[in-house]
Amino acid sequence: MSAEIIELDDIDGLGAGAVGEPGQRAFYLQARTEATQLTVLVEKEQVALLAAEAVAFLDKIADDYPELPFDIPSTQSVLREPTVPLFRARLIGLGFDPERELVLIELRERADEEAEEPSDDDPDDEGYVARIYATRAQVRAMAARGIEAVAGGRPPCPLCEQPMDPSGHTCPRWN
Repeated sequence: MSAEIIELDDIDGLGAGAVGEPGQRAFYLQARTEATQLTVLVEKEQVALLAAEAVAFLDKIADDYPELPFDIPSTQSVLREPTVPLFRARLIGLGFDPERELVLIELRERADEEAEEPSDDDPDDEGYVARIYATRAQVRAMAARGIEAVAGGRPPCPLCEQPMDPSGHTCPRWN
């Protein structure tokens, strides 16, 4: 069996965010159409990297494909309930469809190495692949919201840069 492919075109919203208290949060990417909502569980670092890379990618292609000024309401890039993920993304890729001038965000449940190793559940299961086609304005709004969500966590220790819990922090630099 090959990967189950989910393609979302003409989305109404693209969001990134976190649910839970700092230190116990779960991070998600979410795409919505009028009839469908896709929520995918991701790591905090994946949100941060996707946001940074998406903005750099859009800036890079802006010379060849100029963008119109955008104004996306902030409500379009926040997570909506329910935040029940269909799968956990192991790989995230970015692309661009020049004919439609849409950005492709591809989320894969399995990494290439994982796909080659048979799983106990189903040796032929390659997992989910979600392909989300979004406007550049939607991607920029998602990136801004993702950066905000990542920054909303626990503050870093000024000495070791590890996250500090409200109850205290044992800094390895004080040893």
